[in-house]
Formats: sequence, C-alpha cells, structure tokens
Amino acid sequence: MPRRSGNMPPMVRTRSTTAVPRAASGGAELPDPGRLVPLSPFDAFWVALPPVRRVFLFRSLPGVPFSNVVGTLRSSLAQVLPVFHPFAGALTYSPDSRALSIVLPDEWEGGSCGGVTFVEPETDLDFERLVEEAAEHDQDTLGQLVPDIRRDQLPAPVMAAQVRVTSPHTCKLSGAVFPYAECVGKQVTEFVGGGGGVALGVAVHHTAADGRGIWRFFEMWAAAAAGVEVDRVPAGSTPLHDRRLVRFHGDEELARLFLRQIAPNLPTIAPRQDPALDARRRLSRRTFTFAAPAVQRLKQRLAFAANIGTAPSTFAALAVHGWVSIARASGFADDAPVFAAFLADCRAYMSPPAPDTYAGNCVALCMASLSGSELAGPDGPARALVAVREAVAEAKRDPLRDLARWRTKFAAIPPGRAVILAGSPWFPAYGVDFGFGRPARVELASMNHDGEVVLVAGREAGSVQASVSIAAGKMQAFRDVFMAE
Repeated sequence: MPRRSGNMPPMVRTRSTTAVPRAASGGAELPDPGRLVPLSPFDAFWVALPPVRRVFLFRSLPGVPFSNVVGTLRSSLAQVLPVFHPFAGALTYSPDSRALSIVLPDEWEGGSCGGVTFVEPETDLDFERLVEEAAEHDQDTLGQLVPDIRRDQLPAPVMAAQVRVTSPHTCKLSGAVFPYAECVGKQVTEFVGGGGGVALGVAVHHTAADGRGIWRFFEMWAAAAAGVEVDRVPAGSTPLHDRRLVRFHGDEELARLFLRQIAPNLPTIAPRQDPALDARRRLSRRTFTFAAPAVQRLKQRLAFAANIGTAPSTFAALAVHGWVSIARASGFADDAPVFAAFLADCRAYMSPPAPDTYAGNCVALCMASLSGSELAGPDGPARALVAVREAVAEAKRDPLRDLARWRTKFAAIPPGRAVILAGSPWFPAYGVDFGFGRPARVELASMNHDGEVVLVAGREAGSVQASVSIAAGKMQAFRDVFMAE
C-alpha cells in the first residue's frame, strides 16, 4: 500500500469487497415476533437521531493469522444474529399505518440474504495514539473506525460492524456492515500506522435497542467467539424483542406524536449532512479513568456535602461531577439554567414491569436544571446531587410521566446550555473479549455535543471510564476541574 506523504491526514481506504456465505446456526428459525417487529414509542423517539457507534480496540496477538480472526468474528456473528434478529433487519415506515417497524429479510438463509458483505480497507491511523488515554482527538478520528449506516430516508439498516486489524505485518480487522439489501456485512481494515491491534467498530440504530440491549448483544457475540454455543444460553436469559412487553394505554398515538415531532416528513429522516457537522469538528474529546478509591471518595464527598445518610450511586456521583465540571469550565455563572439530561432504565418501574432480558428501548428521559451561578457556587455539587436524585426518583415513580413532552422539553433548551450524560458505570466495556484478550480501549464514536459525558465500567474492578466531548478551547479548564481531588 502506498504510504501517505506530506501533511495528508490519516485515511481509511477500501481495498476489496467480497460476499461471504452465512449459515445461521443449525438453520435456526427466527424467534417471535417473527419477521416484522413493530416499534414502541420508546423506540420511535430515536428514529431521526444518529446511530450508536461503539469502537473496541484490541492489541493484536502475535502469530494469530488474520484469516483466523476474520473467521471467528464472522461465524460467531452468524450464531448470534438469530437471537438478536432485529439487528439484521431494516428500519421501515408504513404510510398506511403511520407506524415504524423493523422488517427482516424474506429469507433468513439464501435469497437476498444469502451472504455478508465483507469489506477489507486499510488505514494509516496510529493505533498507539488511539489507545492513549491522555491523547485528545477530534470527532472524526474514531468515526473512521465505524461504518456509517445513516440514511436520508427509510428504509435504513439497523446495524453495521467494522473490524480493523492493525499490525505492521498482519491485516487488521475493521468491520461488519449490514445494509438493507444484504442484511449483514463485514469490513476488515489493515492498520499501517504505529503499533498493532484490532479495531472493531459497530453501529446500531437506537430504535432497535437501548444501551442495556446493545451491551447484551456485545456480550453474547464475544461469548460465541470464545466458543460458547448460543443455544446453550441459560433459560430465562434469552434476549426478548417483543414490544408488547412495554405496551401501555395510548402508546400507538404517542408513537405517532413522536414521529410528527422528530421526523415530520417520513420516510425522509434527518439528512446525512448533519447541520451540526461543522460544530462537531470544533469539538475535542478525551478519556479519563477514575480508579475505585477515587470513585468512593467522590461519593463520600458528595454525600457529606449534601448531608444525606447514604452515598449516592456511582452513576449519580459521576453525573453530578460531570455536570458541575462542564458548567464551570464553560464559565456559566449567570442566573440562566444549565440542564443535565440523562436516561434511566425503567424496566422495573413499568406496569407491569418489563423483563430484565427485554432488549428493546425501555428508558425514561430525565432532566435536571440549576442556574449557572448555583453550579458555580461552593455548594454547587450538593445542589446538583439533590437535583439528579429527584429526577431519578420521579422517573421511578412514574416512567411515563411527561413522556409526551420529552421532545419539546429537550428542544426548548437554549443552545450550549445542556450537559448530556450517557452510558452507565455498569456497562462491561472491558469485559468483552472476542478472543483477542481484554480491550485496550473502548470508546463511543457518536459523541456530538459540546458538553457530553459517556460512562462505562473501567478496566480495573470498581473503576469508571468517562469519555468527554467539549469545545476544544474548554478542554484544559474542564480537565483541571474534573480531575481535581
């Protein structure tokens, strides 16, 4: 491959594309609800928003042939897809019913779904810099490691994966792509920059699953790659996709309301050329890790400041810390509100409760607000903790309360005055092992806001990783506040 010259930026270039036959494990039939998955209002809320784009970076194993890596990922993915069948479908809109659904291919094997598109690209991105925690990246760097499944209009693919292997002497994995007509595809990229490793990038449309469902998919895919038979999943832990499990009175009309608010010109959805693209290019992102003792100190400090008897949850503590740190780094000290927005799993609080194994969306939008001067003051963290706890308690009392106003409430926030808090310190990012060992770095590539914090469980027990996206000029001020003991 010719090396780049001069000041040309690192690139990802497609080298070849082939069709790889896919055989579902044992010719398994698709489980209920079959080849059409009607979506709930919890799903419809995400129809026009960017897909979830996750990147896993693994150090390469000496002596492991590239063909073995490709074969393992391909065969294990084929085993898992029947269990997560909505991920192999297409997001569609029916003008007659004015409803969204995920439609699966007419034939699970053979026909239009008889193969997986396998793309082999190459890149000169520097692997070692990608896994360096202290490094700052612009928003486009990690995005190159994940397939793009955004579409101007429906139907649109639900999922794509991209695998890149990075080694001076070995091909690197870069991805599996699932376009509508081909169901599933895979892409493998060679890294020719510094260091070596494997980058697995996966894009999933948020209408198919929430964070809990997506991480269950990653865990099952990794287990299958490690040799665990999918049909040996313990009874009661099989993922459930039937949206009837989250039905409630008025849900169909609410779904149509969301579609009118979010995508009024269906089947046209958000344009691929996002108007916020230029703003995102001015953002910087960086990753921070809080060791277990630091997490405990933060929780104890907040409990003492707020004068509460029990320490806050790990999520609440990190969410409060991120909210206050971003507000202070942004210089907000006026009387205008600064909002914190996050999602709360509400499976256990539905009536009746949704099963833990339900993989579709079942999260409530939580919002809290304090003035910039309140957050900037000495009791800002204590006030923020009280506000976050109240927002969570409200969602637990009634997860459907104010649901019809979620979109309008979020849209009413003045530009630049929202802190987005995503993920969970319980998502097992560094416990996902596809046979390459534990990841060297796990990141969310789809961070699009000036003031966004994404949490996952850290590499070491009890630690938490926080990835932060913020305007480049604020990053140093943010770091000084966020990492201060």
